[in-house]
Amino acid sequence: MCTCNITKVLFLISAFGLVNTNDTFTENGDMLRQRRTPVDKLRKDLLRYYDKHSRPVISNNLTNVTVNTVLKYIDLDFQNSIMTVNAWVSMTWQDEKLLWNVSEYGDIKSINMAYGEIWMPDIVAYNSADGHTDETYGKINCVVRSDGKVHWIPPAKYRVFCDVDFTSWPFGEHTCSLRLGSWTYDGNSVSMQINEKINTADMINLDEGCKWDITKVTQRRRVESYSCNSNDIYEDIHYSITVKRNIPTFHSVVIIPGLVVVFLTLSVFWLPPESSEKFMLSGVTLIVICILLTMLSNHVPIMSDRIPLIVLFYSNSLGMVTISMVLSVLLHNLAKSTTPDHKVPKYITNLLNTKFGTVLRHTSFEKEDTEKLLDESIGNASKHSHMKQSQWYYLALILDRSMFIIYIFIFIAMVIYFLK
Repeated sequence: MCTCNITKVLFLISAFGLVNTNDTFTENGDMLRQRRTPVDKLRKDLLRYYDKHSRPVISNNLTNVTVNTVLKYIDLDFQNSIMTVNAWVSMTWQDEKLLWNVSEYGDIKSINMAYGEIWMPDIVAYNSADGHTDETYGKINCVVRSDGKVHWIPPAKYRVFCDVDFTSWPFGEHTCSLRLGSWTYDGNSVSMQINEKINTADMINLDEGCKWDITKVTQRRRVESYSCNSNDIYEDIHYSITVKRNIPTFHSVVIIPGLVVVFLTLSVFWLPPESSEKFMLSGVTLIVICILLTMLSNHVPIMSDRIPLIVLFYSNSLGMVTISMVLSVLLHNLAKSTTPDHKVPKYITNLLNTKFGTVLRHTSFEKEDTEKLLDESIGNASKHSHMKQSQWYYLALILDRSMFIIYIFIFIAMVIYFLK
């Protein structure tokens, strides 16, 4: 009997607890409903039956996506021929499922939607170097207006292939392309649009510290169809971006070493023919050029089919210094030639006495004056031997001066060609 009474008591307590719990839940639900804002109600009503994976149209209408781009940062990777573009990309489209009456929702004219909460166009770079990743666009909220117009302005980072012309490296201008379009929707579903009235200057707002200046940017809408299915059309927006390096230090890094190489190469021909310093100076110049070429190889792709002019300049200079070193060896031996059997040919003697020869060696070479000078200095016994040595010496000197003039014209021709 006691057991039955205890059971009844427990049952009554449980029933009373359930009643109180239901009352509590009811009160909490009423409080939550009272705390709901018009924005909460609007979001719940808009997303209740919303499918973010289907295109937001009612009767298979065309979705027009208007794209406007503002360039913020540009960089060129010469080693991999890749251009990096940081930009603010404004996308606008009509979502026919996100419409509401402003008067029914507290006069709310627009609402923010989180990234991935509603349908978004799958706009990608067709010439992307990274494939298609989720890191292209920042996960920024969308702004939805009561008429269904959606605005999305995420920061974007594109890395695209660029056919870089290395001929004028590190100077000159480079033009790269950026192609944006839908990856899965053809032109019959999603149409890419641009604002034709926008000023191209408004598309450029580079951040401070950017290493490149944008000299020109153009945009155009393209429509293409492929032979495999002529009924399908594909649309994209093609940006053509022309940039120029904005680092003044490159002038010092490239031009000044080139001038040093030129002066060192020409200075060799002004040293005495018998001087051993000629070989030392030529060796130093060779080392300098090799170091410069090694440094350039770290900035310019080795497999490029267009060799930079600056590399050709240093390569040609390397060959010219090598030739001057070989000539220095020959002229060094020629200047010290005293072998009796090796007489100076008469036409060489005549050349030494010409006005051209006199100008090159800065003195007239007249036989009588030379003989008088030798008689006074060394006597008649060794006069003829020293006469021949002096003639060979002046011949080596004239050849040195002649090579100096030839090298000057070669360097001038190289500079004119490279500056074109």
